Amino acid sequence: MPVAELPPNKHQERSQRTRGLLLDATIESLAEVGYANASTGDISGRAGVTRGAFLHHFHTRTELFAQAIEHLATRQRAAAQQVAEAVSATTRPADILVDLIAATFAGELGSASVELFVAIRHDQEQAERMLRVQRDLAREVLEQAIALIGPEIPADNVEHAFWMTINFVRGTIVDDMLGRNPQRRKQMLEHWRTLAAVALTEAAGRD
Repeated sequence: MPVAELPPNKHQERSQRTRGLLLDATIESLAEVGYANASTGDISGRAGVTRGAFLHHFHTRTELFAQAIEHLATRQRAAAQQVAEAVSATTRPADILVDLIAATFAGELGSASVELFVAIRHDQEQAERMLRVQRDLAREVLEQAIALIGPEIPADNVEHAFWMTINFVRGTIVDDMLGRNPQRRKQMLEHWRTLAAVALTEAAGRD
């Protein structure tokens, strides 16, 4: 059936799907080639849509990246939720903490986030929006970590280890941008699990 003959609900579904493909492709492009090289052509190609379809949803590249801020956070929340659903009674507190943060703030999603932070830092409106969205997200994931770890470890101690781990993970993203060994970053993350466990234990002991 030609697009023009599709019923209204099918038009809407198709439009939403195309928009989602473009926003997902934007995140992928940011992570792989960086903000400067994330062109509309590259993003359209990754999404598998035409230039005309791109312009139907986003009139400018700036508009696309503005919308990508919220879409990125939505993807990050979904990643955190997936980790949360896999937690069992035997999952160590340090693993809960590190896995939640790595899923949300590392990998493709984390790289895209850092690229956006750097690219829009001089655009006051967008920078403030990005900071607000990411701070809200971080608070949500922190609350999730506190709830999953449970009362055995005080919330203040989880929060301290949480922010330390986010800073560490973001540092590994910069390390990746510098072209360092990806295998070494994986090893560092595994070592960090041990340090996070020690930090949680020592913090709890001081209380």
